[in-house]
Amino acid sequence: MHWAIPFLTVFLVAGAASAAPVPFSPEAAAELEAEEQRLEAEKHLQREPPDLVEARRWLEAAADSGSVEAMGAVGWLYEQGLGVEPDAQKALEYYTNAYEAGENEYGLRIGWMFIQGLGVEPDRATGEEWFRRVIEERDDSAGRLALASLMVSDAMTNVRPERGTQARDLLVEALEDGVTEAAFYLAQMYMEGVGNLAADAAGAVHYTRVGAEAGLPEMQAWLAMLHARGELVPLDLVEAHKWATLAASGGHQSGEQMRHEIANHLSESELIEARRRALEWISER
Repeated sequence: MHWAIPFLTVFLVAGAASAAPVPFSPEAAAELEAEEQRLEAEKHLQREPPDLVEARRWLEAAADSGSVEAMGAVGWLYEQGLGVEPDAQKALEYYTNAYEAGENEYGLRIGWMFIQGLGVEPDRATGEEWFRRVIEERDDSAGRLALASLMVSDAMTNVRPERGTQARDLLVEALEDGVTEAAFYLAQMYMEGVGNLAADAAGAVHYTRVGAEAGLPEMQAWLAMLHARGELVPLDLVEAHKWATLAASGGHQSGEQMRHEIANHLSESELIEARRRALEWISER
């Protein structure tokens, strides 16, 4: 899964605090609201070096006072053992509270902890149960993507081949919900065939193009390669150069390499046309 940026980064880029940090005490915390307690934690994190122990104390107080952001931050501290001994059970407790307060990403985090055995005994069933919970309770397509990724793995290894079509259905729904990363999985599945999902060239090209048009550099590079080879799509070096250029502009290393290689086979007028198409695509975004 794609986990959120570690909370320390989020805090530290917030800007310098206006007042000196207050040492934590139950008496000092009792005088402040949840958000004010969280801001005290932020001040301690902005020190050089960050005071993780004091920050944790303030964050725990803020979490107890109802700050969902603090719940997730304390969970991360306990999971990673930052300023405190690692404690997966406490992390799970705070993540569960954050999820129940409305933050779906923490339900997914719990799922991955069980799937990957992060501080707990690996438990595939419990991990999947959390993904399904996020899907069913919150209609969350990030959960669909997470669950589908497990199903794809099962189908690819023929552990449970029937999961090929199950994963496809979840991915299609996630894509319709705007999760463009789902196009990558769908294109790959149709290109190779996974479990009980048969290979389908038209499907592979369709989802490759969907991902490329959505701006995924990896899919743009893939579409460039298909056009450069005339594989599943018409041979078109101008179109290939366009997509390679876009992939390269998105930071894809292979895209940059393909762009230079394809350029060697294009005339000056064809290069101008390829660049025009790339600029047109960018301007229409």
